Amino acid sequence: MASSKKHKRFLSVKSLFGFGYASTIRFNLLLLVVLCVLPGSLISAFLIFDNYRLEKTRLTRDAISTARAMAATLDKDLASLESSLRVLATTRSLASGDLANFYLHAKEALLFQNANNYVLIDPSGRQHMNTLRPFGAPLPVVGGPPQLQRIFETDATVLTDVFIGAVTGQPVLAMGVPVRRDGKTVYSLSAGIFPERMAALLQRQRLPAGWISVIFDGSGTLIARSHEMQNFVGKKAVPMLVNAARLAPEGSLETVTLEGIPVITVFSRSTVSNWTVALGIPKATLEAELKKSLWFLIVATTGLLLGGLWLASRLGVRIVGAINALTGPALALGSGTEVSVPPLHLKEADEVGQALVSASRLLHQTQRKAYHDALTGLANRGLFMEILNQQVMLSERGHLELAVLFLDLDGFKSINDTYGHATGDELLQAAASRIKGTIRTTDLAARLGGDEFVVLLVQSDVKKAEALASKLVELISAPYQLHQVNVRVSASIGVAIYPGSAKSASALLTRADEAMYRAKKSGKACYVIAT
Repeated sequence: MASSKKHKRFLSVKSLFGFGYASTIRFNLLLLVVLCVLPGSLISAFLIFDNYRLEKTRLTRDAISTARAMAATLDKDLASLESSLRVLATTRSLASGDLANFYLHAKEALLFQNANNYVLIDPSGRQHMNTLRPFGAPLPVVGGPPQLQRIFETDATVLTDVFIGAVTGQPVLAMGVPVRRDGKTVYSLSAGIFPERMAALLQRQRLPAGWISVIFDGSGTLIARSHEMQNFVGKKAVPMLVNAARLAPEGSLETVTLEGIPVITVFSRSTVSNWTVALGIPKATLEAELKKSLWFLIVATTGLLLGGLWLASRLGVRIVGAINALTGPALALGSGTEVSVPPLHLKEADEVGQALVSASRLLHQTQRKAYHDALTGLANRGLFMEILNQQVMLSERGHLELAVLFLDLDGFKSINDTYGHATGDELLQAAASRIKGTIRTTDLAARLGGDEFVVLLVQSDVKKAEALASKLVELISAPYQLHQVNVRVSASIGVAIYPGSAKSASALLTRADEAMYRAKKSGKACYVIAT
């Protein structure tokens, strides 16, 4: 009896799932729905994770480039400060021992240098002059950190780590150079740099909201920080980051900030100053889009599966043909090709087909986002560098010239601060439209980030590049009417020519960037050709 009951239950299960002597239409339809929906969903899940991985890699790579550029800017500032110190150390009043007159000269020089004060120290460590105090006022017995004493031993420039200033009682950095007289080093002339000046470098980058940028010295002590600077300057950076910076000049790792925020950290260490610039990208920012996509995939998969099962149980043989017709588009979606679904004369099947078309459109939009700037629609840095590398190789084989124009908007920050980011974004879109409307269809315009744009002119010599640069300066400087607000900006442009200025893509971009900064220093609203 027990064996007979088990046999009947087995037969009833077989009948329910269609495993009888012949498969039922209902079973075949249910199986077809499952086989169509689940593989497509798995492929979509793979594409979402793969896109997340690629986006994370791209973002990390771009962030390292940003950190490297910031470190290079830091080196330029320090080199400029060293040059000014060496010039100041050779002034006639200092050479003659007229320290009162030299004090006045040093105070005037501070107006034009990236320093907060000048200090004159003798070999015993005694301060003879400090521009933070009136000349002749009592000065601390101890002149500065022990590192500055190396100047008298090596006759070389010394850049200190962070220390507490004897006059201010606040964290400060110093760069010192020797003052020589009759072949001997009689003084060290040092420039004090408050961390707030280093923080200005971080603020100029206009990093995405939530990103945390820091600068720390060779000992791992924080020099500047974009967030809660007053709480952390003078303290040690995250140990994992400090160790990584000591082992490699640049790289990335996952750490937790001093506030306890999980981040992906990228860094670039200067080989000149041994200081490190690091950027922390909150992991929550990266993972939010991934979670959103996965939830969308789960909901979409559940909806498609339930709808398919219901249609399979109600429409019978008619639905079989419709589902078979959808198999091709589903496979095309999985391969990444564009999907087109003809009318199936069945509302539910047509809706599934439209869902496949929408999914295909979403995939293509995702691919476009990976190579284009979301705000302006121009190419991004990755696409620009890829095409620039190709054009450099073609120009080399064909003995042709090409030009790279590096463009930066002058006055953009004040407009952004005055009217808000929405107006700033609209201004960037308008400027991008003017740039794109000016160049040829064979040329390429890209937005590198912030208010920086770059243009590639293929088969273009210096004259053509100068003509376009002049036209862009004039066009960008024309007024903008944005939401009933009339604003004006100007443009500083740096031009680099292949092969005259440089012979590689990265070098061309760097030379154009350097020329742009020279244009800014020469008065803005102009262009400079890299030599």
